[in-house]
Amino acid sequence: MKKGHDIRQVVQQINNDVKSKKDYIVTLNALEVTTSNNTYPNLEFTDAPDQYSLTDHSMNQLCGKLEIGTQYLRKCLPISQELVAHNLNFWIKNTKSKELMVRTIERKSDELPNIARAVCSNRYKRIDNDVVVTHSLNKLMDLGLDIKYINYDRDTLNVTAVNPKVEGEVSEGDVVQSGVTITNSEIGSGSLMIQPFIYRLVCTNGMVAPRYLNRFYSKHVGKIIIDPSQDDQYITIIEKMQKQIDLVNDNEVWKESFQKLKDSTKQTINSHQIVELAKKQGVTESERAQIFERLNHYVGDTFTTTKYDLANAITNLGNDEDKSNQRSRFFQELGGLIVFAHNPMVARV
Repeated sequence: MKKGHDIRQVVQQINNDVKSKKDYIVTLNALEVTTSNNTYPNLEFTDAPDQYSLTDHSMNQLCGKLEIGTQYLRKCLPISQELVAHNLNFWIKNTKSKELMVRTIERKSDELPNIARAVCSNRYKRIDNDVVVTHSLNKLMDLGLDIKYINYDRDTLNVTAVNPKVEGEVSEGDVVQSGVTITNSEIGSGSLMIQPFIYRLVCTNGMVAPRYLNRFYSKHVGKIIIDPSQDDQYITIIEKMQKQIDLVNDNEVWKESFQKLKDSTKQTINSHQIVELAKKQGVTESERAQIFERLNHYVGDTFTTTKYDLANAITNLGNDEDKSNQRSRFFQELGGLIVFAHNPMVARV
């Protein structure tokens, strides 16, 4: 797996960020978009102490609330922020008003702008990373798990841990261990999700079991929020999350996953099917060439390999440091799909 961040630094950063994050419940018609000196225009609204720079993500969300496309605005953005602001303000005034939650980061430095990091519904269920990381890390450590990877980028969190006491040998010298991976987003780009993880010691590869297999997730949708400071919808979710983490020690769950790994060493897939699978799953030509290279073949070769070997070639690609964390996760999930899905040709990550 890729090298993640230092655990102590992540916890410290999350705790520091909590102090600068603030949410506002506002009506759509109270929003106003103004030009800025930043890449994206600013968002202003009643009761806010300052203006907030939109991001690509929050601007897309605002467009979604206005039911307008983003392609035209993206084309206008580098040429004229005034035109972008004019278009957004027109549709803000001419769209039926609704209550929204604007999630912000408020800077104390004059050198850094305040950020409107998300424009969500007022039913957005807040399960934030400080709550997730506190309860999940304590649970993982209580269970004696090794934390192999943790990544935090202010908005999303990814924690992967492995249980060295629960393992199996797929073939002589090829040992795999039971693990769990936890992901969460604070800006509406993903649910809180806990999934089984398989860690391969021989090359530190890892694969994520598909989302339908022994996984837990909680969507960020709940009751209408009137006062964000009184929102405690996460309490029962965290209890369920901790129970799901306990499954990393469940021998029956592990036996099921391990048997599928063993079975995949006898299941074959040919080069033509690999090409078709790569196209359907959004693997680029360059990435496909790297996968073939890891299988000791070149693009255009005709060959047959096992699903297990293909899955490991794909997950190994996710170890490359030039891959983004999101892309590495994609390859971990694709590797798991090939091993665990009944027919990976028709399933999607």
